[in-house]
Amino acid sequence: MEFTAKKNNNATCDLSIQFSAEEVRTAYSKAYKNASEKVKIPGFRPGKAPLNMVEKVLGDSVMDDAANIMLNQAMADLFDKLEHKPIRLPQFQMETFDKNTGAKAKATYDTKPEVTLPKLKKIKIQPKEIKISDADIQKELEGIQKNMARNSLKEEGEPVESADLLEINYKFKETDKEYPEQGQVGKFQMGAPQNPPGFETNLLGMKLNETKEFSFTYPDSYPQSPESAGKTIVYTVTVSAIYKVTYPEINDDFASEVDGSVNLQELKEKTKKQLHEIFGNALTKRATDDAYNEIIKESKFIIPESLIYEETETVFQNFMREFGLPVSSLADYAKRLNKEEKEVRESFSKAAEKRIQTYILKQKIAEEHKIQISDEEVEAGYEKEATQQGITAETLKKEVQKQKAETFYRDKFLFDKIDEFVYAEVEKKSPKAISTEEAEKILSGKEE
Repeated sequence: MEFTAKKNNNATCDLSIQFSAEEVRTAYSKAYKNASEKVKIPGFRPGKAPLNMVEKVLGDSVMDDAANIMLNQAMADLFDKLEHKPIRLPQFQMETFDKNTGAKAKATYDTKPEVTLPKLKKIKIQPKEIKISDADIQKELEGIQKNMARNSLKEEGEPVESADLLEINYKFKETDKEYPEQGQVGKFQMGAPQNPPGFETNLLGMKLNETKEFSFTYPDSYPQSPESAGKTIVYTVTVSAIYKVTYPEINDDFASEVDGSVNLQELKEKTKKQLHEIFGNALTKRATDDAYNEIIKESKFIIPESLIYEETETVFQNFMREFGLPVSSLADYAKRLNKEEKEVRESFSKAAEKRIQTYILKQKIAEEHKIQISDEEVEAGYEKEATQQGITAETLKKEVQKQKAETFYRDKFLFDKIDEFVYAEVEKKSPKAISTEEAEKILSGKEE
């Protein structure tokens, strides 16, 4: 067997293989032997007929099987010799295949994606630094305070007040339509920020077991329930329970109850530190993502189209699972959106290409800068991951072993190390101090 391989500039390689007549005959012999287990020859049990008789009966009908046997063996023998490895088994085209003169096959196969990196120190980003105010700390403490609310059942005859918690049975309909046969049961917190403006005034003063019907027109813009925006809805509400909600006063006793803090000042300091850590970590990750985006812009990629196509399908299926959509194919999804499949595929393809670019970018950075992860660092990674999940490292490792996810976690810890290296290497302008409100917009993707 002789071969030639020529690398192309689009992450593909042209491969040509020349086989001798003896190699072709050997492949035929293996094909006849495989077929002898199934072919029926008078006077012989399956698999017991002489090969020369099997050959006479089958003739060239096993040619495709023989060619596949020969090509599979050839790729097994050639793989280590190929400078540019295929990322999947090549699809060969047989040009000739003859027992007397030999055979010739050719294929163009996809190779690994390629990337040329810029100098990391030339990449510039603008990190954000969180600025925690007294109002932020107070807001956090008030959130804890609400979680520590105490509900006491009101007596019959006591009216609904502005901060009460209600248990209600209710029906609703659009104006001039019939009520549904079945009502609904739920809880309603008076004064909650998500309540539609003006709605709860209809409930104020109601008493236990009282029923009231009223109409309510939703604002033209109501993000919490877009389908209700601008509509007038008729409600029939029966109050089945009323709770007076009280909150502990935010003082030294409150601090002690929360986490054993000596006094309120200590709890405030802990809260400030926690907010700094939470927002700081999130903003550092965002800045690292910004760094990768800039590196991608300055890098040169060569990625096989087939790889992007496969990753597009993966991104699409993940999207379907995440949102629980009963769509089996991208074509069906495009039809559901009343759009061309090409347009919808392109949107998923961009996300797929970005994922591939980021992945091979990290691999290349690790290769060029000799970044590896030791067993000790893996152990430290488990400790950190377990702490974030609120479990012990041993519990986490047992679950990882059960799921056979050791490679996944080792790669994750390695990529975390690469992220830290990238963030340290790129040029960072003086951090810009921002408020928690600004940080939340940035981290939620709502930054203008």
